[in-house]
Amino acid sequence: MLNESLKIKGHLNVKLYDEKGNLKNEVDKDNVITTVGKTYLANWLTAATQSTAFMQYMGLGTGTSAASASDTALETPLATRVAGTLTNSTNTWQNQTTFAPGINTGAVSEAGLFSASTGGTMMARQTFATINKLAGDTIVFTWTITLS
Repeated sequence: MLNESLKIKGHLNVKLYDEKGNLKNEVDKDNVITTVGKTYLANWLTAATQSTAFMQYMGLGTGTSAASASDTALETPLATRVAGTLTNSTNTWQNQTTFAPGINTGAVSEAGLFSASTGGTMMARQTFATINKLAGDTIVFTWTITLS
Protein backbone atom coordinates (compact mmCIF):
# COMPACT_ATOMS: atom_id res chain seq x y z
CA MET A 1 0.00 0.00 0.00
CA LEU A 2 1.45 3.32 -1.07
CA ASN A 3 0.89 6.17 1.37
CA GLU A 4 2.22 9.54 0.30
CA SER A 5 1.29 12.90 1.70
CA LEU A 6 2.74 16.37 1.58
CA LYS A 7 2.88 18.45 4.74
CA ILE A 8 3.62 22.16 4.91
CA LYS A 9 5.05 23.61 8.10
CA GLY A 10 6.04 27.20 8.76
CA HIS A 11 8.53 28.58 11.26
CA LEU A 12 9.28 32.21 12.13
CA ASN A 13 12.43 33.70 13.63
CA VAL A 14 12.45 37.40 14.57
CA LYS A 15 15.49 39.39 15.66
CA LEU A 16 15.34 43.00 16.85
CA TYR A 17 18.57 45.03 16.78
CA ASP A 18 19.23 48.48 18.22
CA GLU A 19 20.86 51.31 16.25
CA LYS A 20 24.33 49.92 17.12
CA GLY A 21 23.53 46.41 15.88
CA ASN A 22 23.10 44.84 19.33
CA LEU A 23 20.49 42.10 19.58
CA LYS A 24 17.65 43.36 21.81
CA ASN A 25 15.02 40.64 21.40
CA GLU A 26 14.50 37.33 19.61
CA VAL A 27 11.36 35.31 18.93
CA ASP A 28 11.40 31.79 17.53
CA LYS A 29 8.14 29.89 16.91
CA ASP A 30 6.09 27.87 14.47
CA ASN A 31 3.40 29.66 12.51
CA VAL A 32 0.04 29.01 10.87
CA ILE A 33 -0.18 28.25 7.14
CA THR A 34 -3.46 29.69 5.87
CA THR A 35 -6.03 27.85 3.79
CA VAL A 36 -5.90 30.56 1.10
CA GLY A 37 -2.09 30.24 1.16
CA LYS A 38 -2.28 26.52 0.39
CA THR A 39 -4.69 27.21 -2.47
CA TYR A 40 -2.38 29.95 -3.79
CA LEU A 41 0.57 27.52 -3.72
CA ALA A 42 -1.37 24.89 -5.68
CA ASN A 43 -2.40 27.49 -8.28
CA TRP A 44 1.12 28.95 -8.48
CA LEU A 45 2.64 25.49 -9.05
CA THR A 46 0.22 24.67 -11.86
CA ALA A 47 0.50 28.02 -13.69
CA ALA A 48 2.02 27.94 -17.16
CA THR A 49 4.52 30.54 -15.95
CA GLN A 50 5.27 32.11 -12.60
CA SER A 51 5.42 35.82 -13.34
CA THR A 52 6.22 36.79 -9.74
CA ALA A 53 8.40 35.41 -6.98
CA PHE A 54 6.53 33.18 -4.52
CA MET A 55 5.42 35.02 -1.34
CA GLN A 56 8.13 37.67 -1.60
CA TYR A 57 6.54 40.25 0.73
CA MET A 58 6.27 40.41 4.49
CA GLY A 59 3.89 42.60 6.42
CA LEU A 60 3.83 43.52 10.09
CA GLY A 61 1.01 44.56 12.37
CA THR A 62 -0.16 45.23 15.88
CA GLY A 63 -2.94 42.64 16.03
CA THR A 64 -3.07 40.18 18.92
CA SER A 65 -5.78 37.66 17.97
CA ALA A 66 -4.34 34.17 17.61
CA ALA A 67 -3.39 33.13 14.08
CA SER A 68 -5.86 30.83 12.34
CA ALA A 69 -5.84 28.85 9.09
CA SER A 70 -8.90 30.90 8.04
CA ASP A 71 -6.99 34.23 8.24
CA THR A 72 -6.75 36.17 4.98
CA ALA A 73 -5.05 39.35 6.24
CA LEU A 74 -3.23 40.79 9.23
CA GLU A 75 -5.56 41.93 11.98
CA THR A 76 -4.09 45.45 12.27
CA PRO A 77 -1.46 45.97 9.54
CA LEU A 78 1.26 48.60 9.65
CA ALA A 79 1.81 50.73 6.56
CA THR A 80 4.69 49.10 4.71
CA ARG A 81 5.25 45.60 3.33
CA VAL A 82 8.85 44.83 2.46
CA ALA A 83 10.22 42.40 -0.16
CA GLY A 84 12.50 39.77 1.28
CA THR A 85 15.37 37.69 -0.02
CA LEU A 86 14.16 34.25 -1.09
CA THR A 87 16.30 31.11 -0.83
CA ASN A 88 15.74 27.37 -0.84
CA SER A 89 17.57 24.27 0.35
CA THR A 90 16.47 20.66 -0.07
CA ASN A 91 12.85 20.70 1.17
CA THR A 92 12.76 24.24 2.59
CA TRP A 93 11.90 27.68 1.24
CA GLN A 94 12.91 30.80 3.12
CA ASN A 95 12.07 34.50 3.05
CA GLN A 96 14.37 36.78 5.04
CA THR A 97 13.08 40.32 5.30
CA THR A 98 14.71 43.31 6.97
CA PHE A 99 12.67 46.26 8.22
CA ALA A 100 15.25 49.04 8.43
CA PRO A 101 15.25 51.96 10.90
CA GLY A 102 12.15 54.12 10.50
CA ILE A 103 10.08 51.43 8.72
CA ASN A 104 7.08 50.05 10.66
CA THR A 105 8.08 51.35 14.06
CA GLY A 106 5.90 50.73 17.08
CA ALA A 107 4.47 47.81 19.00
CA VAL A 108 4.81 44.93 16.50
CA SER A 109 2.91 41.78 17.47
CA GLU A 110 1.99 40.01 14.21
CA ALA A 111 3.57 39.18 10.85
CA GLY A 112 2.39 37.67 7.58
CA LEU A 113 3.80 36.42 4.27
CA PHE A 114 2.16 37.93 1.18
CA SER A 115 2.13 37.48 -2.58
CA ALA A 116 2.10 41.24 -3.29
CA SER A 117 3.24 44.56 -1.84
CA THR A 118 -0.43 45.51 -1.34
CA GLY A 119 -3.47 43.26 -1.38
CA GLY A 120 -2.57 39.79 -2.61
CA THR A 121 -2.79 36.51 -0.72
CA MET A 122 -1.46 35.81 2.78
CA MET A 123 0.36 32.45 2.95
CA ALA A 124 1.16 32.43 6.66
CA ARG A 125 0.54 34.47 9.80
CA GLN A 126 1.83 34.47 13.34
CA THR A 127 1.34 36.54 16.45
CA PHE A 128 3.91 36.94 19.22
CA ALA A 129 4.60 38.93 22.36
CA THR A 130 4.87 42.62 21.49
CA ILE A 131 8.23 43.77 20.16
CA ASN A 132 8.72 47.52 20.51
CA LYS A 133 10.57 48.64 17.38
CA LEU A 134 12.02 52.10 17.97
CA ALA A 135 12.82 54.53 15.14
CA GLY A 136 16.53 53.53 15.10
CA ASP A 137 15.93 49.77 15.40
CA THR A 138 16.19 47.12 12.69
CA ILE A 139 14.04 44.02 12.77
CA VAL A 140 14.85 40.90 10.72
CA PHE A 141 12.26 38.21 10.03
CA THR A 142 13.30 34.80 8.72
CA TRP A 143 10.32 32.75 7.62
CA THR A 144 11.00 29.10 6.74
CA ILE A 145 8.45 26.86 5.05
CA THR A 146 9.28 23.16 5.16
CA LEU A 147 7.71 20.59 2.84
CA SER A 148 7.82 17.05 4.16
